[in-house]
Amino acid sequence: MKVKPVIGAKVTHDGRRAVVMCYSPTDHETCEIRFANAERKWLNVKTLVPNYVAGDHVRHVGSKALKGRGTGMVLSTRDVIGFHQVLVQFFDSGESHWMDWRLLGQANSAETRITYRAIGKYGNAAERMRMRTLAKALSIWDANTGAFGRLDIDPLPHQLDVARKVVTSPQARWLIADDVGLGKTIEVGLILHALTMRNRCRRTLIVCPSSLTKQWKDEMRVKFNRSFEIYNRDFKPEFASEVRARENIIISLDLAKRPEHKEMLLGGGPFDVIVFDEAHRLGVDEGGTRTERFNLAEALNTTCHAFLMLTATPHQGKTRRFRALLELTRPDLVGELAHLEADPSIVREVIIRNRKSMVTDAQGKLIFKGHDTLRYTITPSPEMAAMDAELQAYLREGYRTGSQMENRSLGAAIGFVMATYRKLASSSLAAIEIALHRRLARLAQMESEKAARMRVVMPLEEDLEEDAENLAEIDMPRHLGAFFSDEAERVQKILNLITKAKPHDTKMQTFLTTIADHVIQRGENLLIFTEYRATQDYLISRLQDRFPEIGCDRINGGLSLDEKVAAVKRFNDGKTRVLVSTEAGGEGLNLQETCHVMVNYDLPWNPSRLVQRIGRLYRYGQKKRVQVINLHNNDGFDNSALALMLDRVTTIAHQLAAVRSQSPDVLASEILGDLVANIDMETILERAANMTPTQTEAEIEVAIQRAQESLKDEEDILAFASSSGTRVSGGFDSRHMAALLMGMAPFAGFRVEKVTKDQQTFDIELDEDQVGRWPEFRRRRNIRMSFDHKLAERNAEVVPIDLESTFMRHLVDLAQDRDAFDGVYGEAAKIKGWEDGDILTTHQVRWQSLSGDILEEDLIPVRMTGVAVKEMPRDVFAELLLSPFRTSGAEGGKDDRVPVLTQEFSKILAKKADGERMPSSVTTFTALRWS
Repeated sequence: MKVKPVIGAKVTHDGRRAVVMCYSPTDHETCEIRFANAERKWLNVKTLVPNYVAGDHVRHVGSKALKGRGTGMVLSTRDVIGFHQVLVQFFDSGESHWMDWRLLGQANSAETRITYRAIGKYGNAAERMRMRTLAKALSIWDANTGAFGRLDIDPLPHQLDVARKVVTSPQARWLIADDVGLGKTIEVGLILHALTMRNRCRRTLIVCPSSLTKQWKDEMRVKFNRSFEIYNRDFKPEFASEVRARENIIISLDLAKRPEHKEMLLGGGPFDVIVFDEAHRLGVDEGGTRTERFNLAEALNTTCHAFLMLTATPHQGKTRRFRALLELTRPDLVGELAHLEADPSIVREVIIRNRKSMVTDAQGKLIFKGHDTLRYTITPSPEMAAMDAELQAYLREGYRTGSQMENRSLGAAIGFVMATYRKLASSSLAAIEIALHRRLARLAQMESEKAARMRVVMPLEEDLEEDAENLAEIDMPRHLGAFFSDEAERVQKILNLITKAKPHDTKMQTFLTTIADHVIQRGENLLIFTEYRATQDYLISRLQDRFPEIGCDRINGGLSLDEKVAAVKRFNDGKTRVLVSTEAGGEGLNLQETCHVMVNYDLPWNPSRLVQRIGRLYRYGQKKRVQVINLHNNDGFDNSALALMLDRVTTIAHQLAAVRSQSPDVLASEILGDLVANIDMETILERAANMTPTQTEAEIEVAIQRAQESLKDEEDILAFASSSGTRVSGGFDSRHMAALLMGMAPFAGFRVEKVTKDQQTFDIELDEDQVGRWPEFRRRRNIRMSFDHKLAERNAEVVPIDLESTFMRHLVDLAQDRDAFDGVYGEAAKIKGWEDGDILTTHQVRWQSLSGDILEEDLIPVRMTGVAVKEMPRDVFAELLLSPFRTSGAEGGKDDRVPVLTQEFSKILAKKADGERMPSSVTTFTALRWS
């Protein structure tokens, strides 16, 4: 027998149960065994027979070369060609292995130690119990949320809750519908980190609008240390194998939907995680027709383990489109989703949604306080009024001509041009001037070429999303002749009036003198939105003339990704004071760090874009109350109609918010955004060809009424969506990391010399024999380290620490080492709220899906008072672990309540199980008795 039973091995001799105690120093074949009645004998090991049965707690003893697997529970035994093997499920890993019996020694369970009040051989057992519990709790929290990894973020409770919900769910397919500005990108980063920790995320695909590809790449790299490559930018694959060779890919949505690239992605799979940003762009129309974008997402959904869709506006009052998004996310629930209106609770299985009115910081304080919206109504000068009157007459004639055409395509094309000119005129004199100059030039060219009318091809809606800001500069439709006989003369007359009106542009004058002057003089930054590049150029020219000493930058769809990112960086770094953006900056850009004042120089016909614009500033990280200023030129039908709609909706939003229990300002902002998303104002204005105010006002009232009804239906459905409520219950944060660091100092061979007030930065001194043990400390003995990674970036002498640092991992591993540290059971001096004889136990539970996949590890705290057993609230448990435990000097004895504890905990566990998950392994991890 080359391998002898380890000390503590359970054996029998002549049918009597015993334990191996030690070996003879002279005869290594002879050992001393202790029988159940405490009798001891020296026997030859060949006379001993293993004695393990299911339910025994054992420990695997390693060697100098190989570390042991720790403690576990015996599940079964077997004999294979004379070898006696024991199937053990190990508590640390959750794995089960067949082991040779000679490598296993008995381990007293926590229940046994509670019964016999066995505090173990180490001193300060109560504090050791706290350290062991805290180390396990932090490890589990990090595995489920990614909160303590090497990340350049300070995650909020709702972000951690989203990550945990996704990572631990049996179906990792979710539509994440948090409000704009709540950090959906951070949530995705946490999810990817946590899944990577579980070896469930090697390859990731992110599909997003083209304007956001670079931002996704930068945020993943800077905040999560995760490198992505942008498809067709960082690499241009010719074969699917080139896609398959890459781990993390970002691709623009409209590039990915093209057949050749879609085929490349499908051939380059599978991916572990696929993310679709701005997922509301994927849906079907109300007739049920699927777009190419939808088909792309549907095809990719079948190729991945986790599928995430991100959108702040999942419903938008369009029930068919909303249902299609849900079915796309969870195709296995198509049957249930067909009855969505009858049973909306099904959305709990599909949607995670957090609202700004509810999210808090780690201390439970509400983060968002609402924003102010101001409107400047501008009376046009006589010159501008004269130009507008002539333009309105031209537009009416164009609409009349289009409506009388027998060729409906040509008539629709004329109507489209008229609607475009109305939008441009509402924006600025410059925008409509450029468009009309181009129209006049085209008419002259067609006349000289005597061009015949040709088939008109209307632009697609998806193309207009990209080109809308440039409508003033493109010719559309290109082959349409004069609308009516004297069109060229009328256009020229309008252009002459524009030339006269430009020096009297009261809208621009009001903006410069009443708004920009004050903002610039206060030393603040200013963000300006407009729909069109022509207006953007006009604004920048006038701003630079008036404020030559400040920098003024732009963002529009004509810039490259690098140029957009550079413009945002200059603005956030303070190198420019004014940023003028088209809708290309309306989604995804984060400008809240250095700006809180935004001007809408024009009001888009699609008012939901206003919500996206506001979201650039009104988001997490904003330190000031956001000021939104809308310029309303009281010069025509369209601006008046938009102002009327916004006024009515704002009033309704504040009325509805006033009757709610909390945060009326924040709620009003939410309700306003939800309402305008449900009002198709663009269709109302396009339909108003005769521009009759009374008829349009009536249509707006009907639309608002329908929007309110849609909003109620939407709220009734989305009320069932999963959310974190106000804060994560029982979450762990840097305070607990600090508690572990300081609590382990006496046990781990170092001293804490200094701690900052916020417990983020520490000066420690290592024992001499510890120097050089941890790579991040190099050969230093005195170290300053910090959980604040930004501080470490600024100061090379500060070492960043987290659960990925070798030093913190050592502390966590040491605290959970039963042989070297113990910490399984302790007795503590009584503290406030606890009585003599009360018991605190923590139970390590692994949950698995019905198919056997491990979903989550959990640490469930339980309090026993007398014979009453209750699960402790997680937040109370988390707070309890922050303060040291003092070991009591109470005498030993016996506690016979373990059977009651075991029985009652089984009931607690049964309530937590459901139809999709069940316990995989359960053990009592630590116990503390107050005495």
